[in-house]
Order: sequence, then C-alpha cells, then structure tokens
Amino acid sequence: MPNRKPLDAKTLSAVAAEIADLHISPETAKNHAAILEPILQGIESFRRLPLKDVEPAVIFHPVDRMRGGE
Repeated sequence: MPNRKPLDAKTLSAVAAEIADLHISPETAKNHAAILEPILQGIESFRRLPLKDVEPAVIFHPVDRMRGGE
C-alpha cells in the first residue's frame, strides 16, 4: 500500500470545491483537516490488519431459524 501524504487544508479545500462545489475558508479547511487526519490514520491502520479470512464474532443467519435450525 503506497504511503499517503497527510491531509492538509489546501487539499481539503480543493476536494471540497471539486466534488461538492463547496468553497470553504482557509481557517475552516485547516480545522477540518486537523480533525480528519487522525481518522484517516486510523482507517489506514485497519487496512493493514490481516483480516481477509476472519469472520465476525457474531453472524446473523435469519434464514436458518426459519427452516427450523438453531
């Protein structure tokens, strides 16, 4: 997985303008980038975990119960 650059106010402003046609102030972009960067780091750490073959602890199968299974 390639390393990403930290989210900065300039990038956030550009994405908001291009995708959502939102034009936000530099101060707002700076504040939002400071909030979003730790969230993005957390998501990145989850993507590195080897979880492709792991099922959740609880699996819900409503069809099995309808067929008389437990």
